[in-house]
Amino acid sequence: MNAPSNTGRIWLVFVGLTVIGLMVFGRILMIQTVEHETWASRGEEFSTSVRTIDPARGQIVARDGSLLATSVPVYDLRWDAKCEGMRWDMYDAQIDTLCIALGSAIGKSPSSLKAKFDNARNRGHRGALIGRNIPFTSYQDLRELPFVKLGRYKSGLVFERRENRRRPFGKLAARTVGIDREHQRVGIERAWNDELAGVEGQQLSRRVAGNQWMPVTDDYLVDPVEGLDVVTTLDLHLQDVATNALEQQLRRHEAAWGTVIVSEVSTGYIRAIANLTRHEVESGAVEYWEDFNHAIGTAVEPGSTFKLASLMACMEAGMAVTDSVDTGDGEIYFYNKRMRDSNHKDGGHGEISLGKVFEVSSNVGSALAVKTTFEDKPQAFLDGLKRIGVANKTGIRYVGEAEPKVKTSTDDRNWTGLSLTQMAIGYEVTQTPLQTLALYNAVANKGKMMRPQLVSELRSGSEVVKTYPPFVLNPRICNATTLAACQSMMEAVCDPQGEGTAQRLFKDKPYTVAGKTGTARIATGRGYEQGRYRASFAGYFPADNPRYSCVVVVADTKSGSYYGSTIAAPVFREVADLIYATDPAFHTMSRGPLAETPSVPASNDGAREALETLYGQLGMNHTTGLAADWVQVTTSEEEAQLSPLDIPESGVPDVRGMGLRDALYLLENAGLRVDYDGIGTVKSQSIAPGTPLRTELTTIQLRLS
Repeated sequence: MNAPSNTGRIWLVFVGLTVIGLMVFGRILMIQTVEHETWASRGEEFSTSVRTIDPARGQIVARDGSLLATSVPVYDLRWDAKCEGMRWDMYDAQIDTLCIALGSAIGKSPSSLKAKFDNARNRGHRGALIGRNIPFTSYQDLRELPFVKLGRYKSGLVFERRENRRRPFGKLAARTVGIDREHQRVGIERAWNDELAGVEGQQLSRRVAGNQWMPVTDDYLVDPVEGLDVVTTLDLHLQDVATNALEQQLRRHEAAWGTVIVSEVSTGYIRAIANLTRHEVESGAVEYWEDFNHAIGTAVEPGSTFKLASLMACMEAGMAVTDSVDTGDGEIYFYNKRMRDSNHKDGGHGEISLGKVFEVSSNVGSALAVKTTFEDKPQAFLDGLKRIGVANKTGIRYVGEAEPKVKTSTDDRNWTGLSLTQMAIGYEVTQTPLQTLALYNAVANKGKMMRPQLVSELRSGSEVVKTYPPFVLNPRICNATTLAACQSMMEAVCDPQGEGTAQRLFKDKPYTVAGKTGTARIATGRGYEQGRYRASFAGYFPADNPRYSCVVVVADTKSGSYYGSTIAAPVFREVADLIYATDPAFHTMSRGPLAETPSVPASNDGAREALETLYGQLGMNHTTGLAADWVQVTTSEEEAQLSPLDIPESGVPDVRGMGLRDALYLLENAGLRVDYDGIGTVKSQSIAPGTPLRTELTTIQLRLS
């Protein structure tokens, strides 16, 4: 009886749902066809919003103004095919020209770009993405095209600017300069992000597709404020030399990583900082690049370079640099743990002074000096290290400075009977290379410890907004007597006439060096591994009037060499050679005819415009008004005389007396291949001036002197 009625109800529900579905479907069709324009307009009313506009990020520059990091503008091009004021006549006339120019800028075919325009026009798209990453120079050219010059309200074309962060000098100080990425900035990019970032602006924008937005107008509701430029303390030329010297040494000895830091003694300003790590690429080749700032972020057992702090603490506690220490045969046991000197197989150093202990880097002597001085008062040793300043961070403004591990209390759970003698030779302590350098720089700086700094000032355009003067961390690391003794000991290490561990390295150098070598075994989770070492050298120069300090650390070599004197110190020497050769402060002219009678400096023959600019900037008298592009130069005490240099149109130019750059320009433009030998000025050429040029490629030999 109930079955028919149930069936009827089911059919009734089915028919009802079908009718509702047809009504919904019909409404959808109505909205998509008849009412499409109305609802599209309503949608646009609700898709407009005030959007945040990122400002141009500030630049990071070297001390000479060279760009270390800069934001390069690129542009995306969108097109509003329903622009109310669209000039379709101009569009039809100019679209092919636009597609050709745009295709050349972004590497796309004009036909594919034309298809994008056609598709956007057919669909009535209000924000079609036509092209990405248009370079600034191409953007400028595109803006001059007739259709584009109509403006966004008559062409519908909108260029959206974005910033790409670039490091023009590649791996030079790459990790120190850092990376600008939204969620994980590093280096100066992170430490100075607030200053570099600027102030965000606001602009009225319209949603065009998905979550893409396009500005409604070119005007801002709130103008963005560009970020400040950060002027670093880095010397780009010195940075280049330090990086290259380090990389060559790492490759030569197949090291895992290495770092170099060069600091100005009186200010603590860092002039160069290089960090290179070994990588094996897919081809099997070995490459070194910067992927971690070991100088600031890697705290390791320093080994013998820590002996400076240990023996300084002994002398501050009353021991004299002339006091004797009996190192015996170079081998000793502390609590059944053996300690050796490097010459133990030759019988050791015997009884020597405390100064000699440092000079020859005796482990036994250093440990005995600390044990004798502090055995009954070990806390005084830890307190002494703290007063010197080696137990604290340097406080450099840089995210990621590693904490030094220098025990501050004998109640420390890791304190043992061995701790005193192990710490004496740079074990059971860790420091970063920068923290080690801070101590050595302080000894050079008359006992005043400076905070290392990477930034000297902030600028807005050419205006200096803020400066960062030198900052004193510790005005006196030790008394004057101790300081003089430490300076003397460090000089003895590098004295070519002495017995120090670095005595052969600086022989015949025009400058003197004070420093300390270091060699430390590498600890892993399984203890100290056999055959794995870190080599280091820390010091300053000139020893008699310190201007620069430097630390070098090279880790885990595979060449069989591992001592600081053979691995790290040569890098220090190469950097010091460069500084001495190029820093005018090391070279004075107080005698001789040039000092007594200033005259116009001589010059090679060459391009007239460059020579006139040079003499003009020097404020020196010179011939002007010549029409010739190339000139010959003769000088007297009062004037540089420029005379036209005849360059034949169809013959071999006379490049004798020119520098190599100008000679190459003229000869290669004449169709000659150039080989040369020597440096300096061209003294002779293998093909006589004026010789008719041949149609086939000819090689000319130049001799420079």
